[in-house]
Amino acid sequence: MRIAVLGAGVAGLVAALRLTQAGHTVDVYERWPGLGGQAATLDVGQGHLLERYYHHLFSTDRHIAALYDELGMHDELEWLSSSVAYFTQGRQWPFVTPMDLLRFKPLPPLARVRVGAAVLAIQRGPGNPAPFERVTARKWIERYMGRDAYRALWGPLLRGKFGERADDIAMVWLQNKFRLRRGDDAAEEKLGYPRHSWEKLFEALRDRIEQGGGRVLIDRPAARVEPGFIVTPGAPGSFRRGHDPRDYDTLEPERYDAVLATVPSDVFEQLAAPGLVTEHYLAKARSIEYFSALCLLLELDRQFSPYYWTNIGDDTLPFVGLIEHTNLIDPARYGGRRFLYIANYLPRGHELLRLDAAELLKRYTPGLRAVNPDFDRTWVKQSWLHREPAAQPIVTVGYREKIPPMKTPRRGLVLANTTQIFPEDRGTNYAVREGDQAAAALLDWLP
Repeated sequence: MRIAVLGAGVAGLVAALRLTQAGHTVDVYERWPGLGGQAATLDVGQGHLLERYYHHLFSTDRHIAALYDELGMHDELEWLSSSVAYFTQGRQWPFVTPMDLLRFKPLPPLARVRVGAAVLAIQRGPGNPAPFERVTARKWIERYMGRDAYRALWGPLLRGKFGERADDIAMVWLQNKFRLRRGDDAAEEKLGYPRHSWEKLFEALRDRIEQGGGRVLIDRPAARVEPGFIVTPGAPGSFRRGHDPRDYDTLEPERYDAVLATVPSDVFEQLAAPGLVTEHYLAKARSIEYFSALCLLLELDRQFSPYYWTNIGDDTLPFVGLIEHTNLIDPARYGGRRFLYIANYLPRGHELLRLDAAELLKRYTPGLRAVNPDFDRTWVKQSWLHREPAAQPIVTVGYREKIPPMKTPRRGLVLANTTQIFPEDRGTNYAVREGDQAAAALLDWLP
């Protein structure tokens, strides 16, 4: 059978691979002129590739590690020592080991012990998410870790990530963050990164799909899906017009036997022609909100700080995290060049989302100097700016009941996107699992 997969992110490519392995012919449509979705790479010059948005793996990420092995890429992942800091009260505090927590002076001594005990209980506990789905993170933290813990540690982090929605976030979101990072050795966190960027994985998936008779069409989004599974592609260059498929110039339609969409819920609704799915299903998908990701990548002429990852716990700084890629990966891999991501999550329509790279760097400079007083904009050799409108689903109390099922009311039409990754948070590892699940859901319908 002929199947259209909408989206060449990790979930879409994995789903297309599974459908190909089951004997079907698959066409993958992708808006961006590259593979990988939110994990897509960009050419930063001199033959080097970096991800548009920072990515790494945890030692608990079994699904994607197994995929690398399946594709014969056994030696592609390397595991490296991480360094994490928390910025508050004008300085970066190391924040990896239990001893780092015990030395974290912004928290009173008893609060440090309570935080450590609560996190350890979650990491070593049975992992049942149900009790954490029915309470907000703020209420749980203030009850079991204390108000000081929310004031000085978790509150600023949640506000940085979710803004004015911080107090609505369910504790299950944070519970799974704790469990994800428990690893095998609490004394030293190890993070995974591919030796040749994520691009090699995407290319291997594409090659397997095409060897099975399918096509992976980049810079070719789906602009419309009609009953009868008629897919109208968008013309090349559509990505320059944004994410709304209704704005694209179109090419000749093609008919398929089934469609598997891995696009965000709002894009799915925009490309669905009347009668394709029920209003009840669309309303359910619409009920989950997203925050946008805003990521500024800088090439610097020197090291910015000694840490790979710095969480920002100061509400006056206009960004949520600093990820210095070349403090995890040796700069020698990039000819001695150094790269720093400045991470932000914002509600749609926020003023910062309208700025270009130069204007955004100007707004960020006082915050960067707060972390490193020596920073000067002359350190910046190049910059790249990317925005993702549907980056972070807002996980509130009762979220599980909001999730739209992968199987839509239209037999042969499956929707799989980050809103359905639960109780875990979205990421490449769970995108692999979701691609497997989405393909299985569609195959359950097919002859």
